[in-house]
Amino acid sequence: MTQWRAVVTDLDGTVVGPDDVISPATLNAAAQLRHRGVPLLAATARTRNGVLRLGAFAGHLAVAVCHGGALGWSPETGRTLWQRTLPGDDLRDLAGFVRALPGAGMAVFGVASWDLTPEYLELRGRTPAEPWRPVGLEDIADQPAYGAAIRHSVLTSDELIARLAEAGFAERATLTYSAPRMVEIVPPGVDKAAGVSRALDWLGVAPAHTVAFGDMPNDLSMFALVGHSVAIGEAHPAVRAAATVRAPGVADDGFAHHLAALGLITL
Repeated sequence: MTQWRAVVTDLDGTVVGPDDVISPATLNAAAQLRHRGVPLLAATARTRNGVLRLGAFAGHLAVAVCHGGALGWSPETGRTLWQRTLPGDDLRDLAGFVRALPGAGMAVFGVASWDLTPEYLELRGRTPAEPWRPVGLEDIADQPAYGAAIRHSVLTSDELIARLAEAGFAERATLTYSAPRMVEIVPPGVDKAAGVSRALDWLGVAPAHTVAFGDMPNDLSMFALVGHSVAIGEAHPAVRAAATVRAPGVADDGFAHHLAALGLITL
C-alpha cells in the first residue's frame, strides 16, 4: 500500500468557495495534516496576497505554489523559494495582441503590483480583494511579471488559446486557464507540475507519494505528476477524465472526506 506523504491542492473551486469561504471541515483537515507531519501544498493561480487572505488555512501550508507555478514560497517564513518572470518584450507583444482584439482586457501579475486594464476589470465583474492598480495597455509592461491574463467578452478560453497560438505565443509561454473566457500566460516551462515538483523536491517527498486535488485544466499537469489525483465536484471534463478518482464538490467537503478515506485524517 502506498504511503501518502504529501497533499497538494488547487484553491478556488476545490477547497475555497465563493467569497474566500473555507469550511470548518476543510480547515480541520489542513490542521490535522500539519499535526501529523504531512505537508500540505497549495498550487494556484492566486497571488501571494491572495493566499495570505485565506488566514488560518494559509498558516497550515508548507509551500504555496502561486501564479500557476511561477512563484514558490513558504507561508510560515515568508521566504521565496523560486520565481520566474515573463520578459518585457513578451508582455508588450501581449498588450499589442489585446489592443488588436476587440472585447479583450489584460491583467499583469507584476512582481511589485497586480495591474488591470479597465476592460479586464469590467469583464472580471468585481474589484480584487487585494492590492491592485488600474493601468492602461500602454503602461502595463513596466515591471517584471510572474504572468499575465487575458479575458474576453465572448471568446471561450479554448478559442483565446487558439488565437494566441496563431500569434506565436504558444512557443513563448505556457497557456492555460482556470475560468471561462480567460487565459493565463506564464513563462515557458512553467505550470503547476513544474512548481509542485520543485516544492516536493524542497520538502524531500516523491511525487509518486503525493495526492493532488483540482478541478480545472490548469490542474492537468499536476495530476500527471502525482501518484493519486482527485477531481473535485463538477470538475472540467478533461480533469475528470485524467483523475484517479472523483470526490464531492467544495460545498460538500470532498477534500476532507477523501483525505479521511485515504486514512490521512479523521472526520
